[in-house]
Amino acid sequence: MPKNKSAVLRYRIIDGCLTNSMHPYPSLESIHQKVESQLEKAISISMLNKDLAAMKEIYGAPIAYHKQKGGYHYSEPDFSISEFPLTEEEREALDFSTALLQQIRGTRLFQQFENAINKVIEGYRISKIIGVSQRQFLQVEEPVRPQDSPYLEQLLQSIIHQQPLAITYQGYGREPKLHQFSAHLLKEYRNCWYVVGYSDRGKNLLMFALDRIKEITNSNSEYIKVEGFDPDEFFKYSFGITQIHEAKPEKVVLQFTAYQAPFVLNQPLHHSQKLLKQNADFVEIEYHVYITTELIMTILSYGKEVKVIQPQTLKDKIKATVQEMAAQYK
Repeated sequence: MPKNKSAVLRYRIIDGCLTNSMHPYPSLESIHQKVESQLEKAISISMLNKDLAAMKEIYGAPIAYHKQKGGYHYSEPDFSISEFPLTEEEREALDFSTALLQQIRGTRLFQQFENAINKVIEGYRISKIIGVSQRQFLQVEEPVRPQDSPYLEQLLQSIIHQQPLAITYQGYGREPKLHQFSAHLLKEYRNCWYVVGYSDRGKNLLMFALDRIKEITNSNSEYIKVEGFDPDEFFKYSFGITQIHEAKPEKVVLQFTAYQAPFVLNQPLHHSQKLLKQNADFVEIEYHVYITTELIMTILSYGKEVKVIQPQTLKDKIKATVQEMAAQYK
């Protein structure tokens, strides 16, 4: 195998030239130019010839020169040094993924995977869009800052290795409590991280906000895996991050104005969203969710563009909140 990373990158670029059906039989000069442009540094022709020889020796690459075409090719058409050759469409998808990965680099959670990420990117797609940074064609919400989630890696490892933890957790306005905790799922919501797991104190699956965790240590207790735990089912009726044990979801009907309708129809508020009625003035949409603070806050955020049709209890809560808000300005 090649002894240095730079050699592997050159081999991958050469392989890309020899498998490019759009530009078959590349000359030595064109391969040389491609390697230099991709690596953004100069290499000698003699090094390139050594690379071709090394590829034959290391990978058994059937590299041949076609006199009539004046260029190089693989004498076995389907050969590639990549273990999993990618189509051009897949390579474009990887370009997109590469740009996305750039947005999450810098968080400690992904630093430990950086070598693996680099191998994928460098192994299958080394090319860059010249003169264009990833942020110029792709933007995502800023990742959670490492200092905001000091326990992220520890919790991830506990899930992977099923290692129980002793977690001291302090809910808002409450005293800290110690839980023997078996983590099952990490979930990000609105730039904050949460962990779902079985608590010996609660005798059930609980969800902790990472910023409310005071201390985590390894535990000698048994890791308890909740059979049948399904993240999608667990949050099926949740609006946002709230999950309520043994609560019954309710049918919620909201009426949005014609102005707001296109936005809600194109970006559903919840996966249970169902269109009931639509006309020139409004749309009525049904949801099957828990009545939670997050749901109420979302409804209030639409102001006069939305009206609660049912249930009556939710309508009363919204009305009372609006009246209290109005009283603030008297």
